[in-house]
Amino acid sequence: MNIRQAKTSDAAAIAPLFNQYREFYRQASDWQGAEAFLKARLENHESVILIAEENGEFIGFTQLYPTFSSVSMKRIYILNDLFVVPHARTKGAGCRLLSAAKDYAEENGAKCLTLQTEHHNRKARSLYEQNGYEEDTGFVHYCLNVPSK
Repeated sequence: MNIRQAKTSDAAAIAPLFNQYREFYRQASDWQGAEAFLKARLENHESVILIAEENGEFIGFTQLYPTFSSVSMKRIYILNDLFVVPHARTKGAGCRLLSAAKDYAEENGAKCLTLQTEHHNRKARSLYEQNGYEEDTGFVHYCLNVPSK
């Protein structure tokens, strides 16, 4: 298994995984939209995508979005997406992707990696906790949904 940073030319191959990830979160299937979204993020250097590849097949990915902490005056990465195809979930791809994300954040001087997942996503929460992530009990997180125009 190889973990590497995705290039713009990888967007089409990552799109099916990204589409499955979105379907997990109850979004309608949209392969073309998934590819366009990923390609735009990569072309515009708006995210970093790390992919797990085995025998020429993409079996997982994680997507990191850069942001900043005003208080610490350091970069933060939001680990926004982590997905491994079902048939590869016992091969350690999730752990390897999380490790690669941590290494990337360290190499780029980040203060931390943050993430969120749904309360009921017990498997993901267990994976994150096994890899050193701790539930944030010090802050309350809010979200304001902005209607589309």
